Amino acid sequence: MPGPFETLCISEILAVILDGLQGDKKSLYHMSCCCRAFTDPALDVLWRSMHSFAPFTSLIPQSASFANDSRTTDHNLLKYRPSNDWKTFDKYAARVRSLCIGDYINNIADLVKTQDCYTRLTVIRGQDGCHPFPKLQSLTYILYGPIYPQAKPFPPSLRSLTLVCPDAIDCDPIELVLDRAVAEAPRLKELRIIGLIRTLRTLHPTPQPHFGQIESLDLSKAYIRGPELATLCTLLSQAPISDLKIHLQDRLDINWDAIPPMFPALKQLDVRGSMSSGVATVFDYLIPIIVETFGKSLKSLDFHINGPRPRAEDSDVIKSIFQGLEPLMEAGLESLRLFLQVGPTLRPVQFPPEVQSMLEPSAWPSLKHFHFAIKE
Repeated sequence: MPGPFETLCISEILAVILDGLQGDKKSLYHMSCCCRAFTDPALDVLWRSMHSFAPFTSLIPQSASFANDSRTTDHNLLKYRPSNDWKTFDKYAARVRSLCIGDYINNIADLVKTQDCYTRLTVIRGQDGCHPFPKLQSLTYILYGPIYPQAKPFPPSLRSLTLVCPDAIDCDPIELVLDRAVAEAPRLKELRIIGLIRTLRTLHPTPQPHFGQIESLDLSKAYIRGPELATLCTLLSQAPISDLKIHLQDRLDINWDAIPPMFPALKQLDVRGSMSSGVATVFDYLIPIIVETFGKSLKSLDFHINGPRPRAEDSDVIKSIFQGLEPLMEAGLESLRLFLQVGPTLRPVQFPPEVQSMLEPSAWPSLKHFHFAIKE
């Protein structure tokens, strides 16, 4: 019978223990130091998910130290000659599967410097025929300025990309960034966009078949206006997107007839937002679009909607929502979750019997999952 130490050396058992320590970097570091047999497995978990590129700046070899100098020009980068002194950097970078370049909320100044270093490094390592992070699967990249033409910020191994768009007028339009992303990372599956989207504002964008691997699109933290959404929907209309999350600020002034049939494989739709024009108006406008566009494929629908209206309208809004969604249920919708904001009250919200009966799961036998909740 193996002793305690021999048991820990069984790779499957050690992997379970280390996975449980993923958020505890101090313990993982101690594990990597206490026993040679634990070193590599512990370091793999310790470096698997990095919330900043900053720790790698100290690992850049002296021969490429100019990558961390803001005065470095494209000419300097292209003059670099491949060398063999990247062993320490590569030892740790090859372990990284998820990387956020830096804190894009609280520390923009350091972020700019750090991301510039990351981008320059992709130019330098590109001359070695490799990417600084060859096994990277998830990247959070900030768009605050044009991307160097020679840079390759998106490694071929990438599967999930988060693009953060600060309120910066000099960053590349989203169309150009997406073109680069799918060209450099052709197996990209998940796309998330945060912040204010900037587009080229071309009058006639066309569907792009090379986006054909993206299955998940998350716009729940993006500031979406009509022109930007129309551009994204057109560009990605032929992508096999099955999961879409979106935050709407208000009724979108879009000519939907001008947009090609989109997202034919969509199965999950999550709509969130605050509607200043009133919930009833938006539902009257939005639900017919959802039914007509996604009715044949949609299996799961979540609505989280806030918006001002008189309390007397609550029951009417709920009735109109369910009446509008009936075609989806008849077409095969399996899950419906509705979260509706009501005005503040000291007493529990009560609805007339006719409406209350519609809020019971038994009222919708075709649904596998039904949930309704109100929030003040």
